[in-house]
Amino acid sequence: MKKVLITGGHGDIAQAIVRKLANAGGYEVKAPGRWELDVTDTRAVTKFIEEFTPDILINNAGYVFPQSVKNCEIDNDKKALDINLFGTFNCTAAVLKRNVKALIINIGSSAATKVHGTWSAYCASKAAVVMATRCWAEDGIYAVCISPGRTATKMRRGLYPDEDQNTLLRPDDFATIVLYAVEGRYKPGEHINVSLQNVEALVNV
Repeated sequence: MKKVLITGGHGDIAQAIVRKLANAGGYEVKAPGRWELDVTDTRAVTKFIEEFTPDILINNAGYVFPQSVKNCEIDNDKKALDINLFGTFNCTAAVLKRNVKALIINIGSSAATKVHGTWSAYCASKAAVVMATRCWAEDGIYAVCISPGRTATKMRRGLYPDEDQNTLLRPDDFATIVLYAVEGRYKPGEHINVSLQNVEALVNV
């Protein structure tokens, strides 16, 4: 049984990954929510990893608070950077200290490469995760980044309550691509963008 840790475990994408791994079999999965594992708390992360050292880490915790930098509440931008970027570093470093052969799968976002005027902290943090993934791969770590496009999640519904759900990627379909990464199908450092338009082709590769 390979051990898998999924951060931000109560979100729709995380829960879809949990289901996909359960169906595949052979995995012991822990998917703590933010109250169980604060990815920005170094001591809490270290303690959690000491008690459950994964073979596969899926950095999924994320936070977005749309606002213009012209009149922003800076604490919200700091929170986005802390969770999306520092949290990814924090969890990855803690896991690799105990299991240097662990697979690192970072959940990015299409926002890493697309401009959103009031999402600067989120876009910047996700772009940094893509680059960190490439650097870690060059450093000899199996790390890949998988970025969902517009996805039917609770978080997105909160941001865009009137959006046509039929135009969005389904979490279960995205989770299939994550399973492929768990199985080691992608090259270290690879960045896979997943959208409603290309997911079928990616699933059938």
